[in-house]
Amino acid sequence: MMDAAFRGYLIERCRVRGISLHRLALLCDLNQIYFYQAVNKNKDNPPPWVLRRAAPHLGVSYAELLIAAGYLTEDDIRDFAAGRPAGSIA
Repeated sequence: MMDAAFRGYLIERCRVRGISLHRLALLCDLNQIYFYQAVNKNKDNPPPWVLRRAAPHLGVSYAELLIAAGYLTEDDIRDFAAGRPAGSIA
């Protein structure tokens, strides 16, 4: 189910950028019904490929959206930058 915090984050980013969720779906070349249901009908968080399309239109990085959606953590990013495998102990 879509996390309420992520839904709020997505709506806030759209507000900051001055676009509606409908407009975001169009900019991302997504089916508007799918996107509307994903946000308003508590379907699963959008998959990473959708987030990749949305990131530039929301003014955030792809990694930031992955973190907000719960696909990655800040630690995952730090581990990757340090060249450590995911989940390793430094």
